[in-house]
Order: sequence, then structure tokens, then C-alpha cells
Amino acid sequence: MQKRDFIVRSFSLWVGLLVAASVPLAHAKPFEPTGADWEGCADFIQIARDELGAGRVIVATTLDMHELKREDAIVIVHPERTLDAEQLSSFMRHGGRVVLLDDFGTGDALLRHFGIARIPAPQRPAESLRGNPQFAIAEPASNHPVVQGVGKVVTNHPTGLRHPDLSPVLKLRALGEPEVLLGEAGAVGQGRFLAIGDASIVINSMLRYPGNKALARGMLHYATDDDTWGKRGGRVFFAVGDFEQKGTFGGESAFWDQLNDFRRTIVDALEQVRREGMPPPAAYVLAVLVGLAIVLWIGSRAGKTHRAVPPRFVRGIPLVVQGGVAGHAAVIGAPSTSRVLAMLELKSAIEEDLCGLLDLDGSPGHDALVREIESAQLLDTAQLRALKRILLRLNDVETGALARRSAGMQRIRDREVLQMAGMMRDLLVAAHARKAEGGRHDRTDSRSVPT
Repeated sequence: MQKRDFIVRSFSLWVGLLVAASVPLAHAKPFEPTGADWEGCADFIQIARDELGAGRVIVATTLDMHELKREDAIVIVHPERTLDAEQLSSFMRHGGRVVLLDDFGTGDALLRHFGIARIPAPQRPAESLRGNPQFAIAEPASNHPVVQGVGKVVTNHPTGLRHPDLSPVLKLRALGEPEVLLGEAGAVGQGRFLAIGDASIVINSMLRYPGNKALARGMLHYATDDDTWGKRGGRVFFAVGDFEQKGTFGGESAFWDQLNDFRRTIVDALEQVRREGMPPPAAYVLAVLVGLAIVLWIGSRAGKTHRAVPPRFVRGIPLVVQGGVAGHAAVIGAPSTSRVLAMLELKSAIEEDLCGLLDLDGSPGHDALVREIESAQLLDTAQLRALKRILLRLNDVETGALARRSAGMQRIRDREVLQMAGMMRDLLVAAHARKAEGGRHDRTDSRSVPT
């Protein structure tokens, strides 16, 4: 009986432990808009509702750019996904206003779009909370409307901002090193942009300081005050942490909206891999695929027989690298060789052969050569006309080659070279035959003369 009770109690204990382990712990995320703990942003949202009215304050988990109007404003706190700087810039150019509170989030894409660089905060701030340099105390850097009535602002691990042309808003003074700007603002078309290098100044625990609360109110009024082009009275969208940005501002087509959302998803995924590395499941799958690819590659190569390669010293020597007549002919007939060289070789060959028929030591020129052939009656009238055309074409090719007229050289094709060689062969055969017949007649006549 006692043994059975012990087993039942043990089983109940294990079940209780398993149930307790399976229940997730309820931890609020940092900067949660509804978070009432020390690092939530519920107090900041409540200040906005008190200052502007609850109907004008919208906490957006998905920031749809289609829904925005020029009189609206966006307050971005510690973004965790890549921001579409082009769409936010278009929204501001048409009159919208954007307030960015970010130190180590993904807001650097929007900062880079406007040429704002992140720089380290001073290592030795002039003032800090409890002597901790990570809690440096900022102060107004100008008479900008955002910091009207703001005294000291307590920061929490801030980052500085640097841009030569924007209006300074907040600064961190330092001891023995240059001061660093914490906030900058500027006009973008008809809209405005305010960047603060610390998202923690608006969390619940930091808003208990009067300067932080005054700065929060100043930012809200800066985002909603009337402009030179008219009254605003628009809504304020709070986009905090892991919010999604989709759509395009200005009402583009649905196709371009989808294409832009797909591009944004790809960029955000690549940026997340760059910052945090590949997720474990994806890394595991990639490792398995790489391993299978290696196995398949090794398997395809391991059983493959390779063609035997003879040693270099027993390989045949290509004709194009040989000397003599064979090497010269191989070079001229190579596919990469211009056919102008072949035509020039034919010109040299026919001139040499005709001079040999006429017992001339050198070529006297084409016109003189044709007259000598005609005088020796080695070719008939039609053959002489063909010889003139051949010599004229070969002379044009040689002139073009000397003048480096590449356009003329490209017109020569293999067919023309072969036709030219065939006609030359026929004329030379006829001329040799006519000369041989004349020689036989001379020898016959000489034998018939009596002594």
C-alpha cells in the first residue's frame, strides 16, 4: 500500500514538473507599447493620448504606408526589422513627419539614407547619473522647439549622431573629448525628420525624470504642430520594436506593392542573418544539404575513369607551331587567321609562276605582266580578261591590307579564296600547256631544217 502511494505521489510530482516546464514564462518585451514594467512604453503612449487625444494615437504592429496621409506622423521606437527608407522619405517629402528613437536597432538604414552617421557616445561625459558613463545626462544643444522647456535628459547607453547640416537638438558634453550630438532634426521636402540616438529615454522608468517627460511632450508636439502649408491635425502612428512595414506611400498599384513587400522581406531576412546569424533550423538544413552535395560529388568522381593523357614529350607537334611549308600553310588556313593572308599568298604565287613562264627575273608590274603574257600568246582573249580581274582584285586586297582597312578585310570569305585559287589554277594550267605546245613546235621545226 505504501509502495503504491509512493508511486502515485512520484508520478504526480513528475506530471506537475512537466506541466510547469511547458508553460512559458510571461516576460514583457522591451519597449512594449502596453508594457507597464520598467522597460515598457505604456507611459509614453499614455502621454501621447493625454496630449493629443486617444483618437489620434494609433499603436501599429503593421505600418501600412497606404493608410498614411501627409498630415500624419510616425514615431519609430527601437525598430527590429529593416526600414524601407525610400517609402519613409517619400512620406516626409509630401508633408509627413517621422521621429526615430533608436540606438542599437535597425534604424541605421534610415539614418544612412539621409547621410547621418552613428558615432560612439563620450567615454567621459561631463554629467552622468550615479557617476555611470552609460547613463550620461544630455542637455539642449539649441533653441529648437523640441527642447523648449527641457532641462536635463537622462540617457541609457546612448549613441551619438553626426551630420554637418542638420539642426542640433540634444548634446552630450564630455571631459577632455569633443561633445557629441544625441539628437538632430531637419526638413525633408514639406515634412520633417527628428532622430534621437537613444530609445530608452521614453521607457517607463526613465519618464520619471522631468527632463525626459518634457522631451517626450516636445517630440509629440514637433510631430503634430501645424505647418506652413496648413493645419495638420493628423494621427500619430507608434511603430515599436518588431513591427512590419508594408505597402507604398502614394497609392501605387497592387503589383508594385507586392513586389516592394517581397523585396523588403528579402532585405530584412538578409540583414537579420548578417546581424544575428542563421537560425539553427536553417543552419542544420543547410549543413545537411552541403553534406549530401559533397557525398554526391565524391561519388560521381570516385568511380569515374579518366582518359589517359600521354606525356608531353611524346605528343604530336601541331602544324601551326612547325616551320616550313606545312607550318606556313597551317597558319594561313587556321580559322582565326584573316583570309587576307591567303589572298596575298595567292597573289605572290601567281606573280612568281607567271614570271617563271616568261623567264623574267622579277615582277614587272601587273599591266606589264599581262602585256608579256598577251605578247607570248600564252592565254586567249577571255583568259586574259579573267587574269586582269584576278590581278585587280588581288591588288585591291593588298592595298587594303597595307592601309589597314579592317572593313574591307572582313568581306573576304573562304568561298572567295577557293574560287580565286581555282581560277588561278585553270589559267596557269592553260598557260603552261600553251607554252609546252609552242616548245614542241619549235623543236619539230628545228629538226626539219636540212643540214
